[in-house]
Amino acid sequence: MDLENMGLNEKLNLAGSDSTPSEILRELAIDDEDLVREMVAFNLNAPEDGLSKLATDRDWGVRYYVAQNPKASSKILVKLFEYEKMCKKPNKGVIMRLYANEKLPAFAKRVIETLFGDIL
Repeated sequence: MDLENMGLNEKLNLAGSDSTPSEILRELAIDDEDLVREMVAFNLNAPEDGLSKLATDRDWGVRYYVAQNPKASSKILVKLFEYEKMCKKPNKGVIMRLYANEKLPAFAKRVIETLFGDIL
């Protein structure tokens, strides 16, 4: 599939589709367009390695959808938490989504309560 010559709408449709193969979602996870990466992060069929890559994405919206994705493992959520903690200005929405995710380990929730209790 020639993703480089596809338009934005075609990529968005692929990134959001439940039937898109994992290898295509992996490629879309590194697309230049933030919206495409957001759709991959939101996709319940996104592969583990794709979500892991997106956990440290420069766009806060992508990270927000990784934090919300029920398929994201606790390992990915901790990676996302560590990345967010290192940001000059952590995103409140991402922190709140992480805290609400039942797969986030208790130790990370305690750190969020300590560092970001004012935004919870």
